[in-house]
Amino acid sequence: MTRYWFVMETGLGIGITAYSIDDAKALIETHKELLLTGKVLSIVENVDVRTLDQGHVIPNMGPPNVRGVWSPNLL
Repeated sequence: MTRYWFVMETGLGIGITAYSIDDAKALIETHKELLLTGKVLSIVENVDVRTLDQGHVIPNMGPPNVRGVWSPNLL
């Protein structure tokens, strides 16, 4: 599985662990009513979670080693 970080036009971004980029996009679609999605600016594959916002993302995220949306924590 791969950790993806979706850099969004607004907000902190979306963190997802999935089997593929298509699987990650499907997870966003499944949870779109819970995610404040807008335009995706870029996608970071194999994101190192230590590089994410230490004040907001890290303390509030779910486990990034489990398939699903871990930021915001939907696991």
